[in-house]
Amino acid sequence: MVPNEKRQTMRHRRKRGSISADEIVEGAFAVARRRSLDQLSMPSLAEHLGIGVTSLYWYFRKKSDLLGAMTDVAVDRFLTRMPAVRTEDSWQRAMLEHFTAQRTVHREDEVLSDLLLTRTSSYGAEATRRTMELIESMVGKLVDAGFDHDNAMLAYNAFSVYTRGHIIHDRILRRSNTPTLDQRQQRMTDWSSMPVLASLLDRHPLAGTTDEDFAFSAARLLCGFEVLLAEQGEPA
Repeated sequence: MVPNEKRQTMRHRRKRGSISADEIVEGAFAVARRRSLDQLSMPSLAEHLGIGVTSLYWYFRKKSDLLGAMTDVAVDRFLTRMPAVRTEDSWQRAMLEHFTAQRTVHREDEVLSDLLLTRTSSYGAEATRRTMELIESMVGKLVDAGFDHDNAMLAYNAFSVYTRGHIIHDRILRRSNTPTLDQRQQRMTDWSSMPVLASLLDRHPLAGTTDEDFAFSAARLLCGFEVLLAEQGEPA
């Protein structure tokens, strides 16, 4: 006998051809957010959409094809959220807004973050072009401010790698529910032999991934880049 739940799913199954590729991709995002990107499967997606699995294969022959389409959507949503690099802004403000926006987008949507950070080698041609144009605009801003091409690229990469590392580190700690994220850190150990750390526990999570931590590090990076720019004008 067919279970009631299964009979209900069968009764509400959509007709073949009544769904589009865009709907499938949106459904894949929904399933991935409820489970995870790794646990996204064609059968679970078909169940979510109320269609037969074979209907998915009319649009995506395998999961990697679906992930490719999801990645293109993720790149588009990411770029839409990124602030324009404005001529009237200082290079410091442009960089700070650029990487703060990156951090915000990644923190708000973990599925999008997974797609952007782990599938860079599989970006489509259009997604790759648009992503590189964004980097070009920011590196170009630094060149216009006086950085030579090499230092402009190195400065951008330094800020970019720090930001991505901050994002990934925060996610790892949250998934493990580490006590260094909040007031639980006070109960982690006997802090009596560590007076410096003990004096900071009420004010600073030791994880180092708060907004305050990011703002502090971002400001220090910008100060270092200002020194680098000044050094370019000095005799060798």
